Amino acid sequence: MSKNLLLKKLLERRKNKTTLLDRLLFAILGIGFLMMIAFFVYLLWFTLTNRSATYILPAEKTVAYFELKDLTLPPRLDQKTIFNLTGLSAVLKQTFQLDMEDLQEQLSQGRLGLALIKNGDNKNKLVLFFRIRSQKQALAFFEGLGMGGEKLTVSGDKKLPIYSYPQSNHFSFSFIGPYLFIAEKPSTLEMIQAVYRGEDANLNADPAYRKSLANLPRQAWGYGYLNIQALYFGDNNPLSQLIDPLKNITDHLVLTIQKEYNGFHFNTLLSLDPKLLALKKGYTDSTRFAYSLADFLGSQNLAAYIGGANLSDEWQNTLETISQLNPAYGIILEGVVRAQVNRIFGEDVSLRNDIYPLFEGEYALAFEYLENGQLGIKLILKHNDRTFAEVKLKKLLEGFQTLAAQFAPRLKEFTLPDGTESRELVADPSRLKEISEIYEDYEINCLDVSDSAYGFCYAVTDELIIMGNHPESIKETIDLSISPRFILSQSQSFRQALSNLSAVSDEITFVDLQNLHPLLMNTPLGVYSQNLLSSFEAVTWIKHYFNDGVSTEGYLLLK
Repeated sequence: MSKNLLLKKLLERRKNKTTLLDRLLFAILGIGFLMMIAFFVYLLWFTLTNRSATYILPAEKTVAYFELKDLTLPPRLDQKTIFNLTGLSAVLKQTFQLDMEDLQEQLSQGRLGLALIKNGDNKNKLVLFFRIRSQKQALAFFEGLGMGGEKLTVSGDKKLPIYSYPQSNHFSFSFIGPYLFIAEKPSTLEMIQAVYRGEDANLNADPAYRKSLANLPRQAWGYGYLNIQALYFGDNNPLSQLIDPLKNITDHLVLTIQKEYNGFHFNTLLSLDPKLLALKKGYTDSTRFAYSLADFLGSQNLAAYIGGANLSDEWQNTLETISQLNPAYGIILEGVVRAQVNRIFGEDVSLRNDIYPLFEGEYALAFEYLENGQLGIKLILKHNDRTFAEVKLKKLLEGFQTLAAQFAPRLKEFTLPDGTESRELVADPSRLKEISEIYEDYEINCLDVSDSAYGFCYAVTDELIIMGNHPESIKETIDLSISPRFILSQSQSFRQALSNLSAVSDEITFVDLQNLHPLLMNTPLGVYSQNLLSSFEAVTWIKHYFNDGVSTEGYLLLK
């Protein structure tokens, strides 16, 4: 009976046809399921092919690297300028004789970058890496770079071959993961292949690197890294003598760049020994430094401004930090500064008794482009005792007057006892010009060296100490203290760049790139500054202190 009942129900079910609505629901569920599978497959593919090159670069042998997530720039910039801005064009031309614009056709909109890899001979080798659309297309492109009829040689692993030119081009390349790597020697590519196969550790797995990167913004357009421990310039190179002491306190530097509509937000972190960071004396009053002296700096000719809460405290902290490495280092550094002070102001001026007391409040150091085309340097300080400040500054001026003739030498000819004619440079006091005038009820004292940029001028107002190398610069600050017009603190570029940063702690640096360019014209950098600075208006940065390093946060503002 039970079997007949079951058969009857099955026959009845076959007779009941599925409705159109049921079929539609089943179809939607099926399509949704397939789309879900396709999405997860695409997500897996995208993740694997868009991973940073740090998953392939060797942890211990990577000296430095820099990579970009894509090749697009903010709308205000010409998209074709990216290779000039990052320096890729010049580097590739010099190292590999490759044209970046030609390679761009082979690039996807994915990652691209450069790396320095330490080779077995303790020399750093440059590597270019970028994502490609098609290995076949890329291989055909590089085959076309050889001499007529020249065939690429193949070496290394069959799964990861290394291609080289037997005659024409002096570089090799290999497809490793989603990237094409180009290097000067196959041995460099072999080290990267070993990491890809899992035989050596990759940079991304380095705990110190990941810890430092965690202190910076997670989502970034550009990433950079410098392994200070791996830097080597040769036994007899002066740079080695400079870098080697740093290796006792720091391990590496990391960088991130975020792309914004009106500029680039960048962050760096320099890893430091925690013992050194413990010496940093933070200010409990967060409002102590509000860059108030920016109210006394004109914005029209200003090239750079460096401001802080207390220069004396910062300097003492620097000496203590350096002395932590070796007590002799702090003594040597202070001795060098003392020697320069005595050279300019004479032996009677004491660094600790005459210089340090003047720097116990807020300070503003400014570099200006003067109308005569010269560099103007001005230092503004706050004071609590006008009489004390005037006494100290008068002593500095007297000391400068004694020695300033060394900045104005003249050629003197004389005859030695044996009759030999000789020449030497001697001081020429006649080129020193003393100026003392009352301007807006304040006395300006100045000692100027004619036909040069040297000079020492000062004035003391009710709240400010103003020092500089030109009297007109002193007058500008006095004018602004009476009638603040076109001042830095109200400058649009200053306020706009600063608005993109976190709260200022105790120091800030601002550079007006348009005013900086005229000052660079007569220097070797003037050739490059026109192209590099033409698209940017200003850059500013501040510092933050972490338990394991010092971070710089800055903003590069577009025009």
